[in-house]
Amino acid sequence: MNFRSLAVLALGALPLLSCTAAQCERPAAAAPPAGMARFYFFRSGSAYDSQQWTAVSLNRQKVGDSAPGSVFYRDVPPGRYEIEVRSDKLYPNQFRTVVVAPGSTTYVAVQNLPHWSQSGWGTQGTTFAVSIADPALAARAIAELCPPPR
Repeated sequence: MNFRSLAVLALGALPLLSCTAAQCERPAAAAPPAGMARFYFFRSGSAYDSQQWTAVSLNRQKVGDSAPGSVFYRDVPPGRYEIEVRSDKLYPNQFRTVVVAPGSTTYVAVQNLPHWSQSGWGTQGTTFAVSIADPALAARAIAELCPPPR
């Protein structure tokens, strides 16, 4: 590839680089509706992580899909919830169980573990896990993220 072709390719990519999180429609920041609890599910975007989407479930019922660099929320009745993500590989304690109260907000980080169960011969499948995030740290992380495309 010569220099001119590379320059044209680079200039063609500039509009894509200008598509930032500031241009997306952010999830509501208001409190959950009366008598409900809110879950935020978020996943950072990294070039080193899998670009694969994964299904997110509460009590074995799918509530959404997590994409790299995305965030979404769901309002739910108070109660006990098992939070799971679809994963090709098992990981110790990869899912969480929480009890949520009315008016509460729980931040769930969806984590991609790209090198888990990887051998010298390569890897097969993608491993995902969830963790409950500190609200202050999660709020900063979410500020940079967008809802997954539909």
